[in-house]
Amino acid sequence: MKGLSTFLILAFFFSTQSYAKGGYNIRVKLENYPEKELVLGFHYGDKQYVKDTVELGADGYFTFKADTLLPCGVYLLVLKPDNSFIQILLPQEDQEFTILTDAKDSVHKMTVKGSEDNAIFYEYLRFLGKLRPEADTLRAQLSRVKGNLADSIRIAGQLADMDKQVKKYQADVMGKFPGSLTSKIVRAAIDPEPPQFTGTAKEVQTQKYYWYRAHFFDNVDISDPCMLRSPVIHSKIDQFVTKIIPQHPDSINLAIDYVIAKMKPAKETYKFYLIHFLNFYAKSNIVGFDACYVHIAKEYYCKGQADWTKKEDLEKICDNAARLEPILIGRIAPNITVKDNKNQPHSLWDIDSDYTVLFFWAPDCGHCKKAAPFMVEFAEKFKDRGVKVFAICTATGEKAADECWKGAEEKGFSDFLFLNTIDPNIQSRYKTLYDVRTTPQIFILNRNHEILMKRIGAEELAKVMEQVMQFQAEKKKQRK
Repeated sequence: MKGLSTFLILAFFFSTQSYAKGGYNIRVKLENYPEKELVLGFHYGDKQYVKDTVELGADGYFTFKADTLLPCGVYLLVLKPDNSFIQILLPQEDQEFTILTDAKDSVHKMTVKGSEDNAIFYEYLRFLGKLRPEADTLRAQLSRVKGNLADSIRIAGQLADMDKQVKKYQADVMGKFPGSLTSKIVRAAIDPEPPQFTGTAKEVQTQKYYWYRAHFFDNVDISDPCMLRSPVIHSKIDQFVTKIIPQHPDSINLAIDYVIAKMKPAKETYKFYLIHFLNFYAKSNIVGFDACYVHIAKEYYCKGQADWTKKEDLEKICDNAARLEPILIGRIAPNITVKDNKNQPHSLWDIDSDYTVLFFWAPDCGHCKKAAPFMVEFAEKFKDRGVKVFAICTATGEKAADECWKGAEEKGFSDFLFLNTIDPNIQSRYKTLYDVRTTPQIFILNRNHEILMKRIGAEELAKVMEQVMQFQAEKKKQRK
């Protein structure tokens, strides 16, 4: 049994779907379970959901029954009151069976009638359960004898022998029952083993990495609909996209395209992960990862590849992507022309400086007030190092000028340190061009007005600026 802290109710993915004709009939008898209700749940991506709840029958069995088959996958018998659970397998055509077990020792006391797949699955779990205490003991011994080479070699050899036993058992399961759901789950948990490579240590490491990345999904078919309702697929996909792949938006986008293409034949899996990736990168706080959101929106949603999306939601997604795309890191910042306190125009692209810090602020903004001392300190520190602060007050209307100049004076934004500007009628369209929905907003641009960093907190600006300048200096050296 495993613990489950929370359960969610899912209706969205099943309200309009129909499955193969037939039905399921799962009878469950539990010893040491005094409760009168039992919940049937299932794995779904990275979460678990409730499917049904039944009461104890007069025959002493909990019976889950319907005239239609359930989508295949790994399901959960959720025990009250602590939401611990017992896993059962529901292959596509093997959904009428009986299980008898003890709620306090479900694996070792499991008896399955009518389901070969579940019988194989629990034999495998019992095999692993038998080896685990010995393996844990050996690992503990190994950590205690690190200074003793002979004992370390002996214990490591014993652990290696146990690993061989597990691999042999796994190979036997996959060989004898190749089409079973148990076989698919066992295979999915096994990392592909790379061949022997030659070269220097660094060359071998590099070759292993690229081989491992190319063969990461060799043992799991992520287009198999059964895998979506299993505990293995999401961790594999998450590991590939967020850990194996270099965490640069361009590399991540290629990885997402690769994964989505592999799962596209499985419509439900494709839909789940397209929604997952869009939401994940929409919520990301990592600077630059909005490029992943833009990519997913443009390449899939805005090109009609997410036909389940409501029209109004689709319009919002595509509008957000259109707003963000011109100000992604690496893009040339849109040019804007605003005016100073003498009503003189200043264009962003006319700024003659190695770096320009574009700073949007508002007189009545509490966060701007907190940011002000950091901005003043930053401007003083970098004014002689090729950095110009181009400050735009976002107040609008007839009183904007008075509010902005008064606010700049109060906050210490002197004309000696800042190029203070306003655009009370937003003629430059800066709010749209820079997606200024809240203040403060900070962008770092290079001499060519390329966006190097953005969405930085004022308290972090000096540190980030140092890193940017160091990185740009190293790039310049490499080019030479």
